[in-house]
Amino acid sequence: MKKILYLISFFLVISCSKDKDENEEIVADERMADSAMTNIYASGKVSEQTAAEAKQTIFGKWDVGGSSSKNISGSKSLSECTFNFIEFTDKSYIMSLSITGPDGPESGSIFGNYALIEADGLVTEVRLYFSVSGDDIHIATLSNIEVVEKASGGFDATFDINFEIDLGDIDIVCADLGGSYSADKEPAMEETLSAGVDSNHYKVVRNWQMTSYADSDGLVLSDILLDYCLRNQYDPVMGEYTEVLDPDCIVPSTFQVNLSTFGTYVTMTLDESGSPLEIQTGTWTWANDEQTQFYVDDDWTGNISELSTTNWQFYEVHDTTDFRADYIFDAVP
Repeated sequence: MKKILYLISFFLVISCSKDKDENEEIVADERMADSAMTNIYASGKVSEQTAAEAKQTIFGKWDVGGSSSKNISGSKSLSECTFNFIEFTDKSYIMSLSITGPDGPESGSIFGNYALIEADGLVTEVRLYFSVSGDDIHIATLSNIEVVEKASGGFDATFDINFEIDLGDIDIVCADLGGSYSADKEPAMEETLSAGVDSNHYKVVRNWQMTSYADSDGLVLSDILLDYCLRNQYDPVMGEYTEVLDPDCIVPSTFQVNLSTFGTYVTMTLDESGSPLEIQTGTWTWANDEQTQFYVDDDWTGNISELSTTNWQFYEVHDTTDFRADYIFDAVP
């Protein structure tokens, strides 16, 4: 069973999808002439832009380069945290953190929706939300955002961030990360510039929810969700470890995967209210020019059997064994 969790860790999830509104206003850039994706070349001061313009300006994966919070608490109950990156898709964001605590370094992620707040038709701030028990909680605010295109190529951003809650309230044991930051924009996947509406790249970059799983070992989706709460427990009578259900664990009701055009994936296991129980991030790339195969963390390969903007079906096989797993996902509106 644990082998299966490893194989589908790509899908066990929190936050990045396109989830693109096909009718949304688009700010033109000739470099995006052959693409239906959101403009990756937007720049400017967000405070001087409309919501449609600002959404394109912040769109992308911003490498904060290990910038740390200005005010680190001396409390032993808190950990020192640094930003790895923050990425904005059309509707969601993912914030990746490195956390150094008493048990050593680890990573953490915050994923959710964001809102562009306007006054007199111009954006004043960007609010980040995180889902708790089915409700979106305002956790942070970004302001003074400016994106500059460099003469040498690429983009730089500066911004201020203020956290509205104690991160410990969402189980991120960090000192205050509020402050001023600068970041470099990571390049988009090269398929972005040629991603017309009929391309597999355009179709797959969005948020998905798994609706079916079946493998050659006889496991189905309900088994995979239950496995999230199974723990190894030593049986002194039998002298061996057995799998038992953790009584304090919430069995996920669903899990989702969010793919971005910057090569990021976010996986989430969700409770019955639709709030995340666990969030993980990684990278994905296309494995062939036909965009029918994809790599996950350079670790395993998915083979697409069917794909539209509403349905995604693929399978994985192991060359050295007879194992096969089939996955079906539906797009999340």
